[in-house]
Amino acid sequence: MTLEIIWIALVAACWGGYPLVARASGYGGPLGTLVLALAGLLPITLAVLWQGGAERPPPGALARLAVAGVLMGSGLLAFNRLANSRLDASISIPIVDTAMLIVTTLGAIYFFQEAVTARKLVGFALLVAGIAVLRPA
Repeated sequence: MTLEIIWIALVAACWGGYPLVARASGYGGPLGTLVLALAGLLPITLAVLWQGGAERPPPGALARLAVAGVLMGSGLLAFNRLANSRLDASISIPIVDTAMLIVTTLGAIYFFQEAVTARKLVGFALLVAGIAVLRPA
């Protein structure tokens, strides 16, 4: 479980930090998003090369990955636009991140038939409460 904690911390640091650095650039919009996406390919390409390449996914998995990529790119466009808006970053970014967790939770329950437990319901309610508390006036 220790390795998972390290990965979680790395995701939190990178995904929590990049919107702040992007906002500090003062530049958003589609071109700013393109720069983010292209720069994001660098560590991914290095990881693929480090592993010596990988086998190609079957067509069904490749199609799902392509759809996921379109969703990711569309979300990045919207996120970058929002991150450079007049809303406080300490409000807008946590709300977006929390809303993303809500969508993921509902999707995992629906698409993967994951169990709905009391613990998940409490966590879900806390996520919703967090958005309610942070919502812009």
